Amino acid sequence: MTGAARLTVGRAVGLVRAGGAERLDGRGLNASWRVTHAGTPYAVKVHCEERSSPAESRRILRVDRALRTTPWYPPVLDLGWAPGPRPRLVVVRPFAPGAPSDDARRHIGAVVGVLAELVARGRGVAVDEELIGDYASPWLADARAERALAGRLLTGEWRALGRAVDAHLAELIAAARRLTREEAVSVHHGDLHGRNLISDGGRALTVIDWDETGFSRRPADAGKALWLSCRLARGDFALDRRAVVRFLGGLHERLGVPYASACDLARLGALWFLPRHGHVTLLGRGGADAADTVTWYLGWVLRFWTRFRRNLEVVAGAAADLAAGRGAP
Repeated sequence: MTGAARLTVGRAVGLVRAGGAERLDGRGLNASWRVTHAGTPYAVKVHCEERSSPAESRRILRVDRALRTTPWYPPVLDLGWAPGPRPRLVVVRPFAPGAPSDDARRHIGAVVGVLAELVARGRGVAVDEELIGDYASPWLADARAERALAGRLLTGEWRALGRAVDAHLAELIAAARRLTREEAVSVHHGDLHGRNLISDGGRALTVIDWDETGFSRRPADAGKALWLSCRLARGDFALDRRAVVRFLGGLHERLGVPYASACDLARLGALWFLPRHGHVTLLGRGGADAADTVTWYLGWVLRFWTRFRRNLEVVAGAAADLAAGRGAP
């Protein structure tokens, strides 16, 4: 396929607006489309207004430069702006054929491989400070301000969620600080879970949804993936001990992550499940179903926190067994 035959941002935006594109499912803030051009399907991501900025564009392109030669990464084919009162960032990539996974436990080995490659691709890369950040960054920068903003949401039926935040926030932040390495930067995907792992039915796997990509000074992807790759079922948060053993064993083997750091890794990942006022506000602007989406999201994270202590015990037990040479991954 020649460069001239590829789908451009301008053509993609025109097809989306004319109804010539297929809207893809998802609860995210950005809109995903499948657009067919010259017989070839493409993935088109239209970012929401609030997350469309020159810095976001630079972040995506810098990660693209770092990852282009990896087999599981769909490279940027075109990047530009959809015109309007507030222009939106648009990214065109190859469309990944296959199906997403509802059970990421089947792909733990592949996920660990992706995590290892993200770390390797970040070594020695010069990155501007504005491109570095992850879900833990706002809490580490000013936890008191973030908690105060979230307090506006955690009233009425969500008071229990507010109590969970207050019960755990200090230990989560302490763990994130312990895992932060100012001198070590890795590429950050931001949302490694089963629905973003596209399998072609064979061994090939494509990692999609690079909306939140950038760079991080801590193992943020690994912390979040621990929760999202090792649960018994999608939408639930009961960890599968055998999956946790495989995950921690793989991280130890591929990245040298000490088993003693396993609970800190879980606490780091748990920061992603703290409700942030800014995120919920954006969800609330999502159209006719916005109120239902916000209710779903708050209920979802509340289920996470009701099982947090029990799950942390699962992680601690799996790590202890691995450290003692029991329960090989």
